[in-house]
Amino acid sequence: MDFTDATYSWEGKSVLIVEDNETSNIYFEAALRKTKASLIWAKNGMDAVDIVKQSEKIDLILMDINMPKMDGIEATRIIKKLRPETIIVVQTAFVLSGEERLCMDAGCDEFITKPIRLKYLLDTINRYLAVAKEM
Repeated sequence: MDFTDATYSWEGKSVLIVEDNETSNIYFEAALRKTKASLIWAKNGMDAVDIVKQSEKIDLILMDINMPKMDGIEATRIIKKLRPETIIVVQTAFVLSGEERLCMDAGCDEFITKPIRLKYLLDTINRYLAVAKEM
């Protein structure tokens, strides 16, 4: 992936990654390292809600669904009530019947399934952060 054209340059943007799986964390770290976005990590939905409450600005959240303490659907509902403008991209390895609809009803802006292709991940995030740049 060539980052020299600055297509995926999100300097000054904050991305909260909510993920309890270490392998996924390694993937997201490698995928987003060169984007210059500030990466914030949470291991469950409860921690994500706490971070959103304490942070002035989170531009985008990558939210896993299946996590301990509080799942991503409940965390999405709470975060959207606190900060409806926050972009939440739900990502999951387990697509159960009706799960995508539950996520959309909870307020997520995008639903993607694992394994996530790098270009698709970056293009999805860029679609939202590029709009945020123009505002």
